[in-house]
Amino acid sequence: MKKCIVFLVTLALCLGMLGCLAGPPEEELSDEEVVIALIEAFKQGDYEGLQPYIDADNPLHLFFAGIDETTGGDMAPAYRRLHEQLKGSITYTAEAVEGKEAWGTVSVTISMPDYSASIYDAMAAALTDHVENGSFALHDMPAWMLLGAEGEQGTAQETFELHVGSRDGNMVMDTNTNRQFFAMLCGGLKPYLKASITTCTFPDGSVWELLSQGDEIVAMVNTEAAAVPEGYAQAELDAMIQSYEETFAPVDGVFARAEVQEGLLYARLGVNMAEASSFALNNLGLISDRITAGSNGWLSLDSTISAFTREGAECVTETFKQEVE
Repeated sequence: MKKCIVFLVTLALCLGMLGCLAGPPEEELSDEEVVIALIEAFKQGDYEGLQPYIDADNPLHLFFAGIDETTGGDMAPAYRRLHEQLKGSITYTAEAVEGKEAWGTVSVTISMPDYSASIYDAMAAALTDHVENGSFALHDMPAWMLLGAEGEQGTAQETFELHVGSRDGNMVMDTNTNRQFFAMLCGGLKPYLKASITTCTFPDGSVWELLSQGDEIVAMVNTEAAAVPEGYAQAELDAMIQSYEETFAPVDGVFARAEVQEGLLYARLGVNMAEASSFALNNLGLISDRITAGSNGWLSLDSTISAFTREGAECVTETFKQEVE
């Protein structure tokens, strides 16, 4: 009997010690503490630390997958450089909105770098170089994206009313409800998180390079080559080249270059959809004839690939990183 009492006392002491070692139960974060924890984890590059507070469809998953060399591939240097520039320059305040506590509403004023213009300028410069020099610079998305991430930054400052909710017992910031905040947190990279370059090569040797953001084509270059006809004088070739380039010169966002190299006449046509109008492209026969507008009001990559494939083209799409589901 005495041994049993000693055993029970010992067991009670052990359980008590375990309880002390375990410490008090973890307290649930307040709504503003959730927002602060997410922003701080982002600044520190702590992907695991912010995952509990975001949905599966949040753009930050793609952002951090791009930073990781194993998934970011050739794009990782650009993603890492951008995050390095962002993390040390983010300032913010966060506080619960009085009277809206029941809805988990948090007022956040955040100021941080924005590389939207720099990335766009790098892309536009690559597009121009691709057309003018035949460099295929637009295709090298990792290179011009890195230049954009190292370019001159803008500054974005916004005040958001963010919403923190409970899902499956966890405190989560809904992606759609807070989409503008998450887009801003990406520092200008959000439109390019699903960017790709598609190369379509036709049986006659002509090539289309299509830069897309998701399904939306945002820039493209067409390159065609033909043998210089025998007997053509240089003056005739010069007139032909001039006529080709002048045809597109008045059209905003569309530019062309032609040149003779090693007995071949190369003609290159570039389109920047941020500057070109669909009406002008339609008049040139680019939309109605080959490039296909989708039901969402933009030039659709999927529809265009289907149309090109029917014409006998072989199309290859590259993201320069490992695909993330």
